[in-house]
Amino acid sequence: MASKLSIDIVDAKKKNVGTAELPESFGQPVKKQLLWEVVRQQNANDRAGTASTKKRSDVSGGGKKPWKQKHTGNARHGSTREPQWRHGGNVFGPLPRDYSFHVPKKVRLGAIQSALTQRFKEGKLIVLDKFESAKPSTKAAKATLEALVGNETALIVIGDRNKNVELSFRNIQGAKVLPVAGLNVRDVMKYNNLILTKGALEGVAKRVNV
Repeated sequence: MASKLSIDIVDAKKKNVGTAELPESFGQPVKKQLLWEVVRQQNANDRAGTASTKKRSDVSGGGKKPWKQKHTGNARHGSTREPQWRHGGNVFGPLPRDYSFHVPKKVRLGAIQSALTQRFKEGKLIVLDKFESAKPSTKAAKATLEALVGNETALIVIGDRNKNVELSFRNIQGAKVLPVAGLNVRDVMKYNNLILTKGALEGVAKRVNV
């Protein structure tokens, strides 16, 4: 029987205040191919796909043949909106398109498990007892980050949306706050550290321990 995984719970000054049990999902093999595939999907889904150029049929004008077909000494042309003319249409230019694609649910689940496992094995997973947020305070948020991760970047995951916490970290470069529902592979891999509040850990465990 596999041994249970556990992690220390710390306070805002990184003092140990208890331990928490992690689901088996945090001990799975890290599958880099799944990480790559899901991050690629997220990037593709975020592309606007609005780049557009005008083809010959989209450019106004050019309805009249510029000169006779023969006996002028000029090359033969049928329209001044051909691609080689100034103000002519574009050839093979980009057109609006949808870059998004789908990956299976099992692939997405495997990728988030791999991302969480990697941070845990690296020692970059931190479980925070709680974050005091009676009112927004960038100063308090920055002090907490410095105590927990020093000058490194961090993704902070909280149980539910909390306006005070989000405002506290909003202006801190290298930090991002997400609720459990918004946890995603790209952000986990983008930031050096993953900080989960105690309440968020329970939500994450339910989400990935399938």
